[in-house]
Amino acid sequence: MKKLSVITFGNPVLRDTSRPVTVFHKKNHALIDNMKHTLVTRGDGAALAAPQVAELKRITVINFMDEYFEMVNPEIISSAGENTDWEGCLSFPGFSGRVKRAETVKVKYQDRNGNEKTIERSGRMARCIQHEIDHLDGILFIDRMDEKFVYNDEDNTKVAVKEILKIAPRKNPNTDCQRH
Repeated sequence: MKKLSVITFGNPVLRDTSRPVTVFHKKNHALIDNMKHTLVTRGDGAALAAPQVAELKRITVINFMDEYFEMVNPEIISSAGENTDWEGCLSFPGFSGRVKRAETVKVKYQDRNGNEKTIERSGRMARCIQHEIDHLDGILFIDRMDEKFVYNDEDNTKVAVKEILKIAPRKNPNTDCQRH
């Protein structure tokens, strides 16, 4: 397995919409294996979406709260409640912010072989899943923030979100980012 480079904020790939996976072959299996290896060996993240390793495919791996998922073509089919909590991102290292998300989500996805699955999760896992699906749509956690600042995790200094968005604005700023 190969450790992949995680691209960071400012790279335009993070703002692109990923393509659905239609063929389930060894190349995608290798990508999933490499994404899992990258996530595990880094040890500083809960999940990784394919766009974060410069692959515009609707794939994410999640290794969080003693659960592991490989989600291909994930789609939120229902959500309920809301919760605001802190989020960070491997592509936005060293910063975090408070984001409002659905408390519970039901997600339909395919495994690496194309078999359909459905899960329902609440709390922190639901937050993680929503964050990863957003990556597949070119949406970053800062796009969903109601607050005006992200915080540097090391020294707790704050940076204005509007200044950050000047570096890499959403491709379609009129997109409703409050849909989950």
